[in-house]
Amino acid sequence: MTSEVSLAVITDVHGNALALEAVLADVRSHAPDLLVNLGDQIWGQVDPLGAYELQAGLGAVEVRGNNDEKPLMDADALPEVEGAYSRWLARRASRAALERLAALPLTASLVDGKVLAAHGTPASPWRDLLWRVQDGALVPRQGADVRAELEGLDPAVEVVLVGHTHSERVVQLDGRLLVNVGPVAWQNDGDPRARWALLRRRTGRWSVEMRRVEYDWHAAAQAVRANEPVYPAEADAHVEGADQRDTRKRA
Repeated sequence: MTSEVSLAVITDVHGNALALEAVLADVRSHAPDLLVNLGDQIWGQVDPLGAYELQAGLGAVEVRGNNDEKPLMDADALPEVEGAYSRWLARRASRAALERLAALPLTASLVDGKVLAAHGTPASPWRDLLWRVQDGALVPRQGADVRAELEGLDPAVEVVLVGHTHSERVVQLDGRLLVNVGPVAWQNDGDPRARWALLRRRTGRWSVEMRRVEYDWHAAAQAVRANEPVYPAEADAHVEGADQRDTRKRA
C-alpha cells in the first residue's frame, strides 16, 4: 500500500437501497482506493433484498454489525418488535444471505495495519466507542472510557472506524484518529440526508470528510408503507426533519 490512500466508509444501510444508491453515486465521484462497510446491512423495511444485492456486489471490506447477527437469533428470544422484524426479514432475504452477513468478521485491518474497522467497538458490535446512552440520549464518552475500549490495540493502528450509533463524531486521542461514521439510513438528528465518510492519508497525515447526500427520502418512506411493514413507524424515521429541508430546497 502506498503512503497516499483514500477510503470510502459506509455503515448502517439498514435495507435502504434508495439511500445507498445515492451514497454510492457520491462515492464513485471521489474514486476512493478502498470501500469499507461497517455493517448493519439489511435490517430495515425499505428494500432489504435490493440493499443486500447492492452491497454484496461492491467488493467492499466488510465487518459484522449487531443487526447482522439478529436474523439468525431465536426470534422468540428477541424483544417483540425485533422478533417480528426478524420473521419479516426471513421472508425477504435468503438464508444464505443472512448466514453470510452473520459470519462476517468483527474487525478488519486495512492499509498495512494502520486502520482498524469495526461496527461498535473492536471487541463487540453491540457496544459504543465514542458515545454512551444517558437518560435515553447519546452523550459523548470521555477519554478514559474510550481508552478502555481500545485497550490492547496494536500500536500501529492510526485510525479506528466505527458505526452503530447513527451519530457522527471525530476524535483525536493519544495520536489516533477515531471516526464514528454517520449512517446511510435512519438518521437521528433531524437531517434526512444519507451519510458516509471519506478518509485520506497524505504525507503521513489523515483527514476525514463527513459526507451528506440528498436522496428521495419520501420514496423510502412510501416503500416502507407499501412493504407490509411490521414496524410502520420506520417510515417516519426516514423523513424526520424532511419538511424543513424540503422547504429550504424550494426557497
